[in-house]
Amino acid sequence: MRKSIALASLVLLATSGTAVGSGTWEVDVWTPPYEFEAAPSRTTYTSIDKASKKWKLCVVFPHLKDPYWVATNFGVVDHARRIGVAVDVFESGGYPNLDQQIKQVQDCAAGDYDAILLGTVSYDKMTPTVREVSKTIPVFATVNQIMSDGISGMAAVDWIDMGRSAGRYLRDNHPAGSDPVKVAWIPGPETAGWVKFTDEGFREMVDGTAVEIVTVKYGDTGKDIQQSLVEDALDEFPDLDYIAGNAVAIEAAMSVVRKRKLKDQVKLIADYFTPAMYRGVRRGLIASAPTDSAALQGVLSVDQAVRYLEGRVVANHVGPVIFNVDASNVKDFPINESLAPSDFTPIFSVQ
Repeated sequence: MRKSIALASLVLLATSGTAVGSGTWEVDVWTPPYEFEAAPSRTTYTSIDKASKKWKLCVVFPHLKDPYWVATNFGVVDHARRIGVAVDVFESGGYPNLDQQIKQVQDCAAGDYDAILLGTVSYDKMTPTVREVSKTIPVFATVNQIMSDGISGMAAVDWIDMGRSAGRYLRDNHPAGSDPVKVAWIPGPETAGWVKFTDEGFREMVDGTAVEIVTVKYGDTGKDIQQSLVEDALDEFPDLDYIAGNAVAIEAAMSVVRKRKLKDQVKLIADYFTPAMYRGVRRGLIASAPTDSAALQGVLSVDQAVRYLEGRVVANHVGPVIFNVDASNVKDFPINESLAPSDFTPIFSVQ
């Protein structure tokens, strides 16, 4: 029978290193699982060394059109190869494509798979499908938070904390009583659960400060869409002091701000981490960008599913420790846990 994780400790097997890291990490574990109300416990997690058989995992992601999900893809395939399991990866084409993702999950359940890893496009609208397919196959939430009904595990961070991390720079630099600043907030797709939670955390941090959120613009994380939102925000509010938001928006903003000769006026803050955020922080173009170690989340999700299938000790809800990347640490943090290698392209099958 599958064992559950204890709050205070995690008994795990030793292993050698992986391309994503050493194979041992400090992580957060939530007990009870799938709820972020209680503070997590901090523990050491060591990945398994080898699967007992070639399990076959069906992986469904919202898309693979931005570096964040490419990094998660890298973590999944890297760990699958390392421990000897098979994966097929499917992408749903974007957050608006709920019907496509429902069909993909149903096809996974009907196929020759042992478990499903799901990066959901919706916090609650995938739940009826997950509840139904979980009668025959375990489903593990990967990166994106989802309602707990029907899932057997979750590798994800608290995106409220990601929003808090993004807002912390503003809180620290523009407290109440200081000169007011205007911020355009571009968090991502309005229907995505992670956007809801990031928005909550961001607003919590800037509430009561000198920060005024003058516009909020939602949209799919395609580059063209996000660039249009950035341009619209600057057209509507030419006196903006900050643009804050998802990494695709902030990558677009670097270019737009430069073209409009606003680099000295408009500062940029991201709410998650990509290669462009890394370059922007190194070059002083981005003030800060929190990382939830997307590649490591892919590793943890595969590891979690295999542990469940093999009846090993399972961290039902585990996630990397969130931290801000800024000028103080950009040259020495573990980058391979957050980003795929520069020459990596998405891989859809490991056999």
